[in-house]
Amino acid sequence: MIFQHASELAIRAALYLAQQAPGKLTPVHEIAAHTEVSQAYLAKILGQLTSSRLVRSFRGPGKGVELAKAPNAISLADVIGAIEGPRKKDACILGRGSCEERNLCPLHVRWIPLRKAIEDFLQDTTLADLLSRTDTQQGYAALPLLSAPKTLTERHRSQERKRL
Repeated sequence: MIFQHASELAIRAALYLAQQAPGKLTPVHEIAAHTEVSQAYLAKILGQLTSSRLVRSFRGPGKGVELAKAPNAISLADVIGAIEGPRKKDACILGRGSCEERNLCPLHVRWIPLRKAIEDFLQDTTLADLLSRTDTQQGYAALPLLSAPKTLTERHRSQERKRL
């Protein structure tokens, strides 16, 4: 896994918020249901996104959360950075500390271009890009990125299938 699980969930939550009408406050329980994340864990993730000023949170009657910026102003790098903090550019993927010219790991030469490509992709891809993506080869718009929440019965059946 390239990113922490919390970062993946943060992207899903931010994407769900990006799908909402501007100005609509979305309750945490609604986001949790649609992203299949526990409310408690999602509240922690949304707290980090709020601290990074990517999301605004409102309490009281009509409470909920909304994106603090337009979807085209929030990159995937912004969301991941809010959860994981700044990434060390010289961190060794094999866990040897840092990958520097004097301390190269066996993956260094092949990993550097890949890491750069991933960083560029995350920086250049916004929530709006994900919302507007179409499958031009197939000639139709992409299906909704997040479907309706599953019922407890559907989740239970899905979990049972995975165990078998």
